[in-house]
Amino acid sequence: MTEGLQLSWWLIGAYLALMLGVGVWFRRRVRSVEDMAVAGRHSGVWLIAFSVAATWINGTTLIGISALGADFGLDAYWSGGSFMLGTIWIAYFIIPRLWETGVITIPELFGRCFGPRHRIVSLLLVILRDMGVTAGTIGALTLVTTAVLGISVAESLLLWLGVTSVYVFLGGMWAVMATDAIQFFIILAGSIAVLVAGLAAAGGLGGLSAGLDPALIDIFGRAGVTQVMAWIVIGLAITGAYQGLIQRGFAAKSADVARRGFLYGGVIASIWYMTPPLIGIVARTVYGPDLPAEDAFVTLAFGAAGNELASLVVVCVLAASMSTLSSTINTIASNFTLDLYARFIAPTASAVRQLWVYRLNVLLVGALAAALYLALPLLIELFWIGGRIMGASVAPALIGIVLFPSLRQAPRTVMAAMLIGATVQAVWQTFGAIREVGAVVIIWELDPILVGLPLTILILWIGARLETRTGGRNAAA
Repeated sequence: MTEGLQLSWWLIGAYLALMLGVGVWFRRRVRSVEDMAVAGRHSGVWLIAFSVAATWINGTTLIGISALGADFGLDAYWSGGSFMLGTIWIAYFIIPRLWETGVITIPELFGRCFGPRHRIVSLLLVILRDMGVTAGTIGALTLVTTAVLGISVAESLLLWLGVTSVYVFLGGMWAVMATDAIQFFIILAGSIAVLVAGLAAAGGLGGLSAGLDPALIDIFGRAGVTQVMAWIVIGLAITGAYQGLIQRGFAAKSADVARRGFLYGGVIASIWYMTPPLIGIVARTVYGPDLPAEDAFVTLAFGAAGNELASLVVVCVLAASMSTLSSTINTIASNFTLDLYARFIAPTASAVRQLWVYRLNVLLVGALAAALYLALPLLIELFWIGGRIMGASVAPALIGIVLFPSLRQAPRTVMAAMLIGATVQAVWQTFGAIREVGAVVIIWELDPILVGLPLTILILWIGARLETRTGGRNAAA
């Protein structure tokens, strides 16, 4: 479907040069680890809003949810839209409170409340999720660019990962958020262009309606109510402790700026998230039910758009992927630097040394994520595999200690909840019954998140009551 397309390497090259230029420009603002991790806490509302939206709109969701749309229709909206509901919720109840703590990473908060063991455990669980997102995003970039540009997997990894790592290496969170704002509008233009071109190829709305499979427009259709509910729970749970997202709140000038930035970004992205399922539905209608779902986005984009829009589509995929890739690379590098190196390995290291260790960790994280993608290339499941574990362990614990002061007095309960929740989740993901293996996602008989998360919440609720009651009696004695 991509044969004969005349791509503008000038446009692609200009985009990459712009991203590198942003990194070079903001290098002058980076003088400390805090500048690298949270942009010196000087960001405004709209920079945060567009950065939040661009972070959620990534290559994995653009391509993967388009594939889900081709497979399961409008059901696919909930696999991404649920994260936006979570974003709007934490904008009001979680982000302002977290900003006021002054922490830079989520494990830092666990360490402050409970000590080093909780910091290490939460660190491992947070990194597990973020590394999966990083690897899945690399996969989305590789899938499209190898097919369209005719380059090898190795060349794709070196080119896109290299450019992203360099501008994060130079400008840290400043560069991440500034490029996010630019990339958001590129993503918006490219994805809408694909959808409009696809509708034209289908013969307009009338032609689309005539050839449409009715099952695809049922919001709780072929995937089933249980799986859709699981996707919603996954979105709400993962968002509650998505450190790459939450650090944008830490970058705000004030708690109110953080709240409004997340609210606006969540609303913007929740509207956009109808686009990928519709692209998948249109692709299936235009090219028939035999179209492999994982090829839905690429086939429609380059079959319907043609030469005029092909270069814009490529840049759109690059922007969607690199916005998230830069975020997760920067976030994990902050974990390696602040939660491991500065806390346990070299607590007396100078600020300059910590900054250079941070930058070297940016390069290390990129290499590790590339290796993970090569080992496990199933896009959406790669995005969710660590997310389910983190969402059933760290996320409820974090929300609990933010909203319920009594839980901060129950360190054993919090540790047990995180470990048991993560273990049950991992075991269920390994041995749970699978109903269907789709092109990019697994449909479970009972999704693991519906087992692990309720168990963790139950442990936190009962354990905190028992531990604080026992502690109170011991103190009285």
